[in-house]
Amino acid sequence: MKSRSNWTYGSCFAFFLKNCHPLGLICLTAGLYSCTVAPASAQRNRDIPVPKSITVDRNLSIPEANRLICTAQLYYAFWNTGKQKYLKASVSADFQDNTLPKGRPQGYKGILFASNNFRKVIPGLRCSVEDLIITNNKIICRQVYTGYYTGSLKGHAPAGRPIRFVALDILHVRQGKVYEDWHLEDNLIFRQQIGVVPID
Repeated sequence: MKSRSNWTYGSCFAFFLKNCHPLGLICLTAGLYSCTVAPASAQRNRDIPVPKSITVDRNLSIPEANRLICTAQLYYAFWNTGKQKYLKASVSADFQDNTLPKGRPQGYKGILFASNNFRKVIPGLRCSVEDLIITNNKIICRQVYTGYYTGSLKGHAPAGRPIRFVALDILHVRQGKVYEDWHLEDNLIFRQQIGVVPID
């Protein structure tokens, strides 16, 4: 049994070190490492979401867990900002979407397509990482997306309405990059909030 009292996870890839400060401490509890996130530093890169909760498989070594946490934070920095540098740092060129929505291109280009389309409707879209679960070559994440409907969607005029919807991801990681995923977004809530689908 591994028994590590606490450790920081700020040192991973050179890219990550350049863009983010250590975010918290992880300790061993009930067969899992759980994380209490430290207060955000004023100097921290605001592009990279700070997970509100992290659970790590105790069978992972600290370097393995670090690498997966870093990959997750860079991936969600892309969704938080739309900046392609974060996507390149975290997603494999041969990426496969296993829950591909109708009309979205497969692969790496599909992620860009989805982000660009969301940002046409919600230009200031932000992503928060509510729960992050790390296990062997796998990342599970619950996110919350927020913003204001100030763009346009299929002829529907923007109304400035606040937007908030939840998404769930299962990401498989190889050599530090996401190579396939399964994802589920609360599209009904999203469409109700922008007025495309009536609320009963």
